[in-house]
Amino acid sequence: MRMCRPMAACVILTALWTPESAWSWGRIGHRVAAEMAEERLTPAALAAVRDLLGTRVRLADISTWADEQSEISRTTSWHSVNVPITESRYSPRFCRAEGCIVSKIVDFEHVLRDRKSGKGQKQVALKFLVHLIADLHQPLHVGDSGSKGGNLLQVRFFGVGTNLHRLWDAQIMERHTSNERVWLWDFDFLANPKMAAEWSKGNPETWATETLQIAKLAYCVPGTRTVMRSGTKLGNEYYGFALPIIQKQLAKAGIRTAWTLNEIFR
Repeated sequence: MRMCRPMAACVILTALWTPESAWSWGRIGHRVAAEMAEERLTPAALAAVRDLLGTRVRLADISTWADEQSEISRTTSWHSVNVPITESRYSPRFCRAEGCIVSKIVDFEHVLRDRKSGKGQKQVALKFLVHLIADLHQPLHVGDSGSKGGNLLQVRFFGVGTNLHRLWDAQIMERHTSNERVWLWDFDFLANPKMAAEWSKGNPETWATETLQIAKLAYCVPGTRTVMRSGTKLGNEYYGFALPIIQKQLAKAGIRTAWTLNEIFR
């Protein structure tokens, strides 16, 4: 995967992260990744999830809960990690002291595995884990060009002003379809048994490195290796590039959420 030609801004590791950037994939993205995960849970894992959430609550129903807590300042950093796109891989040195998306996924896995954890603790851990694994597959929640994950990078998408982060969160998805069933059909095609087995490997650190490689391209001016600047006009070329990536990333998130829960609740 080739990287854009770096500009000076690329080497900046932004220390601050706005609450807006805690929102990833939007409601549709989180729900469909969670629905896919639930469909692939083992009987033991599904029983454990039902015990924690209740028989009438599905993973999709709690998939955006962590975003709804974003007003709690101490959790905002948990949804992302700012790795400069000039870097070759994720490293724990990019994780802030209060935690980042990679470290918190590991922390919440430990809570769910620990027999000493109370039911309330495990409920919170499950809600965060389902959400954060999906967040980890949103390229701009890992790779940063010095624009706070694209929040400060204003672009024109089919003539409408937005920022690059919001574009990847929801607007590309919405242009494709808001029908959750269509997204799940797309996932079923992508996540054939061979690919599902391949994606059911690794750990949050390796997944972050994988997402970083995609972020390197997400910041590129279409058809070039140059990091885009504010004011860039994006249309069919960028949409055609980004949509298949989003489909694949969400499918991976669903597979990896199921795999993680199946491992925890054996």
